[in-house]
Amino acid sequence: MHVLARVGESLQAIIYSVASILLYPVLAFLVLGLVLAMYEAGGFTLEAIRRRRANRGFDLDATATKLAGPSADATLSQVLLQLKARPAMARAQTSLGDATDLSRTRTLKALADAEIEVTRRLEHTRVLVRIGPMLGLMGTLIPISPALVGLAQGDVDTLANNLVIAFSTTVVGLLIAGVAYMITSVRTRLYQQDIVDLEYLLDRAEV
Repeated sequence: MHVLARVGESLQAIIYSVASILLYPVLAFLVLGLVLAMYEAGGFTLEAIRRRRANRGFDLDATATKLAGPSADATLSQVLLQLKARPAMARAQTSLGDATDLSRTRTLKALADAEIEVTRRLEHTRVLVRIGPMLGLMGTLIPISPALVGLAQGDVDTLANNLVIAFSTTVVGLLIAGVAYMITSVRTRLYQQDIVDLEYLLDRAEV
């Protein structure tokens, strides 16, 4: 029994040490996550402004009509370049080049590349949506142990300092997740519409 008790105490000490060591990396990742969330928010705002300017006066059906038929009034490359503020369109334009080859295989490849591009863009904030609460929870639970020890020993300063860290990390983690979730939700809707519009333009350009 004494051996088992010692083993149990050793395991508890190891777990406590690991959790204590993880506190500062968790705090560092929370700060990094907050910086990335603010960066993505700024990028999203800039992207929205550029998208609004590019969409001003743009008529999808009229443009698709110009692309259709052998006597097309516009080239697909010109249209996609006009809509380069949309990541899907910019990626498709890169894949098609001068758009002289509009075979079914080439257009499907351009569409697939565009879908991969928007998925890559969405992954940035999707990761933050998941990671933010996880880091916030870790930053909350880790200081609880020393806080309880401080409470048992009557050390009010240790108790207060650890509780401040615990509650602050929760707030920061939720803030990261909230900002990232809002950006992801809006971008998902916009990018889905972009893919639909791109597919429509590719189909009309093949006529």
